[in-house]
Amino acid sequence: MEKIFLEEWLHDIIERRVREVPEYRQFIGKEILEGITRSDVEDYQLFKLRKILSYAYQKSSFYKDLFNKNRVKPDDVRSLDDLAKIPFTEQKDLSETPYRFLCVSLGKIARVTSFITCGTTGPKKKVFWTEGDIELITDFMGAAVRTVATSEDVVQILLPGGRPNDQADLLAKGVKKMGAFAVVLGIGLSAEEQIRTIEKSCSNVLFGSVSRIYRITKEMQEDHNLGKMGVKALFLTSEYLSEPMREGLQDIWKCDVYTHYGLTEMGLGVGVECHNHNGFHFNEADLLIEVVNPETGKALNYDEEGELVFTTLSMEAMPLIRYRTHDISRLIARPCECGAFTLRKIGEVTKRVESITRIGEGDELYPALFDDVIYSIPSVIDYQVILTKEGGRDVITCKVEVTRKDPKVQEKIVEAMLNIHSVWKSVKVDMMAEIRIELVSFGELKRKGRAKRLIVDRRKSYSGGDPM
Repeated sequence: MEKIFLEEWLHDIIERRVREVPEYRQFIGKEILEGITRSDVEDYQLFKLRKILSYAYQKSSFYKDLFNKNRVKPDDVRSLDDLAKIPFTEQKDLSETPYRFLCVSLGKIARVTSFITCGTTGPKKKVFWTEGDIELITDFMGAAVRTVATSEDVVQILLPGGRPNDQADLLAKGVKKMGAFAVVLGIGLSAEEQIRTIEKSCSNVLFGSVSRIYRITKEMQEDHNLGKMGVKALFLTSEYLSEPMREGLQDIWKCDVYTHYGLTEMGLGVGVECHNHNGFHFNEADLLIEVVNPETGKALNYDEEGELVFTTLSMEAMPLIRYRTHDISRLIARPCECGAFTLRKIGEVTKRVESITRIGEGDELYPALFDDVIYSIPSVIDYQVILTKEGGRDVITCKVEVTRKDPKVQEKIVEAMLNIHSVWKSVKVDMMAEIRIELVSFGELKRKGRAKRLIVDRRKSYSGGDPM
């Protein structure tokens, strides 16, 4: 059975840190002698959790006030289940008062990242990292890449970059830590230039966003035999990867396709698929994950879908405790078939709270539903869904960019979209008008930077009559 490297990495991390911290052995009352068990992982996480709660309470004015206001103390957490006693950290807290989270002086900060989460508005969030935090981040990035590559490989990185300690630079440092060679190109090059670099550098692993790698693939597949370029793995991030997209990429490149899940607030790297491609093993050395009901905040059981909530266990500059991500997923109960017996796993992240809109009788609509059906049409490069209202009915207009003119492509897209149950239902009960397809010019829907797909909902300005 093929073994996942991330589990070996986790065991090595725990064993090394335990040796370096005598308090840990006193805490659990034993030595780790014959290999790491799941119980050892959880004992280690509880030890780290209690330490980080105490650290945050002492160093961060935000957490001192939050704990005191809610009459809770770090020592009240005596088990992992007790974490629920701690109030949530909301995303707006990170936007409104980022400096109150700091646990070190500004002089010790090596990187500050300002960003707006997809689908939100208002002040930017700020995340701070020390040099020590960056070492932890790049350690995990190296372990994540090692899941799909070896020290003999050349990893071509197609991410926004150009500055020290930006995302591309940190990933390159992680690649170098695991012994491979990194080629950092950024996103300014054309698809043709990216292909030439693959040939020149003998790159055999490509790392980039789903939409960027997919666009390059569709643009270049007719002029180049991508399946004979020697690429052995595509490692995709930032967006949901539908099965039709995965199958199309595998068929064109003749290689396996892996996905990565990350959040800036958690240090960019969170989880990675193994070769079974049915969820993400994540960084359990430095993160705790809960799944809660997004409306009530109540903890959910394994395999129940809810909002992911993270607690960082090792961050020095800005630990985050019970941070609500707005990402929707689940903790998977069944052990992974890859054989990683001490690792937990989260399911695919198909949606986030801000990406969900409702149509008809209140049925959910979000981008992944369209990805699952529209990308089953091979000529589609990208699309944009716009919601409006006319005569009291919802209207879907889908702008679509295709590789070549297909006289029946509009008909195929409408047919595909009617396979989305909420769309079909709304049309059937006459709460939605006929779907409109608009073919756009080549490159019009090309996204910039870290932009993710959202459904553009323009119904809020609807006043009851037909639009002018």
